Amino acid sequence: MKIETNELPGSKVELQITAEPADLDKVFNKAYQRLAQQGRVRGFRPGKAPAAVIKRHYPEDVVRQMAWGLFVEDVYLPTIEESGLRPLMQPELPDLDELEDFAEGQTVELKTILTVHPRPKLPDYESLKLLRPSTEVSDEEVNEQLQQVQEAYAEEVEVDRDAVAEGDVVQADVQVCRADNDEVIEEATSQFIADREADQPIARKLSGHILGQTVSDETTVSADHDDADLAGQKVIIKATINDIKERRLPELDDEFAAKVDEELPTLDALRDRIRAQLQAGKERSAEQAVGNMAISVVAAATDIDLPEELVNSVTASQVESYMQYLQQEGATTEQALAAVQEDEEGVVSEVTGQATQGLKLHYIFQEIAETEELEIDDDDVQDAISSYAQDNNLEEQMVRQAVGIHEEVEDQVRSYAFRQQVIQVLIDNAEIEEVSWEGFAVRARKYIEEYPDELRQTREDLAIAQAEEQTIAEEEASPATEQNSAETPTPRQDVEEDNE
Repeated sequence: MKIETNELPGSKVELQITAEPADLDKVFNKAYQRLAQQGRVRGFRPGKAPAAVIKRHYPEDVVRQMAWGLFVEDVYLPTIEESGLRPLMQPELPDLDELEDFAEGQTVELKTILTVHPRPKLPDYESLKLLRPSTEVSDEEVNEQLQQVQEAYAEEVEVDRDAVAEGDVVQADVQVCRADNDEVIEEATSQFIADREADQPIARKLSGHILGQTVSDETTVSADHDDADLAGQKVIIKATINDIKERRLPELDDEFAAKVDEELPTLDALRDRIRAQLQAGKERSAEQAVGNMAISVVAAATDIDLPEELVNSVTASQVESYMQYLQQEGATTEQALAAVQEDEEGVVSEVTGQATQGLKLHYIFQEIAETEELEIDDDDVQDAISSYAQDNNLEEQMVRQAVGIHEEVEDQVRSYAFRQQVIQVLIDNAEIEEVSWEGFAVRARKYIEEYPDELRQTREDLAIAQAEEQTIAEEEASPATEQNSAETPTPRQDVEEDNE
């Protein structure tokens, strides 16, 4: 059995398989044996009828059909598996009616197209150049965090004045009215903190106003508002001040530290804890940032020919999930379908891009893991739970319990641990430059845009160098080369022989 392969675009491989007479004789003999066991041939016990008798007893088409099935099972599929190809789907089989040469003692040639799992062409990921944002914590950051803790312990006290001051807690009766006819849509009592830099427009306007005054602001209701009559319409928000309280901050001293935590004896101890917490947070964020950058750089420098069928399949699945989400939000099947079809170019295009990137990353991670012989065991899963919980804003204990109960949760954590191992390989081998947080985003984006071209060139240079080294090694190891070297005289030998 011989097999020749020819790579085609779209992760397809053309297979040219040549089955020798011995291959066909083997499956035909096995077919005769099986027919002899299954059938009843007069004068012979089951399984004892010779091939010559079976040939006369069964039509040729029946024998060929059984031999063909055995050929596919025992020869064709095992040959593909042994070739090292990784089929993405079942290979297409030729039609037996088209194979006139499929007979005993004959040589038959089969040609088929096989769609295989793509193999990404990775860059030299063992010599990446990456950036890591600094994890240094400044005194200013500690003071800002300490101020937030101080404000959390602020007391609200009545004031002997009518005017709102910056930082006051203001209670107000709020009305939401239509801008065109002043119709009241909604009424409520709300609380604001007077702050000229607040996110809420009303809160920014409160300072300087007095009890009983009304502060108003005009805004436009979001287009996706639940009330279709209000969506996209202008409304006026009116807030009438009916109570003012002052926020008094506690003194920053040792007593305050003990109030925050009785195990903290001094204000300096509280500062040290805040600094340690900020440090830990920055280290985790920096780890995620450099890891994400490593993935982005490798992905940008990786070439992969994804099968169109695979991309379409994942895209269709994700579009279906999106439609199910719309239905869960209250849309009918017809409305969900219409929503996708009306914005087909946008929705499908976006989902296709996500599917393509997701598949690319999947195969990149898989290729690196195979190259590095990475494996995830149960201990790795347990070790990854804490980080998984933090990254997904979940309670660690809840995740630990879920891993032991729900197989899908364990699979998610296992996949997370697998990805973290691959990322760690990239980081461990990288040349990393530390930069400030303020400059990290811009510089990282520029790296990802420009650096992959350098990586591709490096990969090409490495491939050429490795090929040259292999050629030299083969030449040095060749017996013919050694023999020629021994027999071919040097110029000095020529001279010496002439002199003799």
